[in-house]
Amino acid sequence: MRLSTRFGIGAAIAVLPLLGLIGFSLERMQSLARNNERLTARTAIASQVRVGILARLERIDEYSRKHTISKDAGYAQLLATTIAAVSDELAQLRTADLSDGERVALSRLEEAFRTFAEHTNAALAAHTGLPLSAERAEVVARAEEYQVSTRAAGEAEAVAASQTRAQTRRTAAIVAICALVSSVIALLWTVRALRARLREFIRATELVSRGKFSPQLDTSRDDELDRAAAAFNQMVGALGELDRIKADFISSISHELKTPLVAMQETTNLLIDEVIGPLNERQRRMLVLSADAGSRLSRMIAELLDLSLVRAGLECSTDRDLVKLTWVAVSQLEALALEREIELRSELAAEDLLARCDPDRFVQVVQNLIENALKYTPRGGVISVRLARHAGSELPRVGDLDSDWALLEVEDSGPGIPQVDRERVFEKFFRREGLASDGGAGLGLAICREIVEAHGGSVWVDDAAVLGGAALNVALPLSEGVT
Repeated sequence: MRLSTRFGIGAAIAVLPLLGLIGFSLERMQSLARNNERLTARTAIASQVRVGILARLERIDEYSRKHTISKDAGYAQLLATTIAAVSDELAQLRTADLSDGERVALSRLEEAFRTFAEHTNAALAAHTGLPLSAERAEVVARAEEYQVSTRAAGEAEAVAASQTRAQTRRTAAIVAICALVSSVIALLWTVRALRARLREFIRATELVSRGKFSPQLDTSRDDELDRAAAAFNQMVGALGELDRIKADFISSISHELKTPLVAMQETTNLLIDEVIGPLNERQRRMLVLSADAGSRLSRMIAELLDLSLVRAGLECSTDRDLVKLTWVAVSQLEALALEREIELRSELAAEDLLARCDPDRFVQVVQNLIENALKYTPRGGVISVRLARHAGSELPRVGDLDSDWALLEVEDSGPGIPQVDRERVFEKFFRREGLASDGGAGLGLAICREIVEAHGGSVWVDDAAVLGGAALNVALPLSEGVT
């Protein structure tokens, strides 16, 4: 899925709930406004009913007294009209939106007023006159009861409105939180996809920076990074082809140079040994210089051939005991260390450490690391070789944290390796500034890294914890099921 599509989906997930929240809030606000209007109108009507009934009761009293005194039919007509008006108002109230309590109170008010009206009409017919205090007081009490019920209904609606407002706030908060969570999830979904692609680019770029030109990025995901991945694949393919041509050229030249170089070295050695004839001191000195130059050239060619052979493949068909192989490598260099007056120590695991590896290449790694330490360790110094089992979680640069690994550590008491050079020392042809050269091509540690990574391991540099110089570390995965 395209990244732009993911962003669009994420935006929709975030915006749609917010739009729904806005619509819901507007509807709730309108509902609350209608409730407030209804509550205000109901309270006003209840007050008007009570005041109106009291006023009309006063008129009924007035018209009754005047009719009793004057016997004027007009007052009787006014009295009948007033009673009918009150009855009509009460009947009209029944059609309004009333609560159950209001309807009960209104029924009692109607009943009380009906009784009052009947007694009033009977009193007028009998010319007994008013007041009918008991009936009148009953009507007033029922009017007040109706007003109380209306007030109670209003308070109930106010409570309901308050609850509605609280529910609206809760709903709004829930919707807002859901929108936020949804947008975060959508963002994480998009970022995760982007990070996955970026991790692929980073891993592939790191491999290319180490001289591995095999990684190819996936270009079938139909997103905006496919074009970049295709361009990267094309670039890596071109670099791989150039590297192959270079490796073939170096291998071919190395083989072509090796045969005449051997002949030159043999001839020079015969001359130095005076097989051809006696030499004077000047001739001997010149021949020794030539022999030394030939030896340096021979080492450079040997390193180039080693690098090409490592890339050609390793023999890793069976498990090998790394402890025995390390002991062999150390033993073969003890004489060289003794010649340079350097103490070569070894602390090897008491158990067998079995790993699937090429035995000759592993011995070469150990010896390259020791020879590198011999170059930079002064006379009277110490080199320590340690080999032990470690859990993957204890090591900084291994891939499988759940498996056991063999850790080879070669420490020296030399000047150490600056932080800025600790990655570069494993690059091909790299030489540290300010240090004497041994005449090699600068491929010893590069060959070590090629061999170690071909075995699925890793190699890195640390400060020597005990001796104070440099510590070159090699981690190789141990065979499964070996304890």
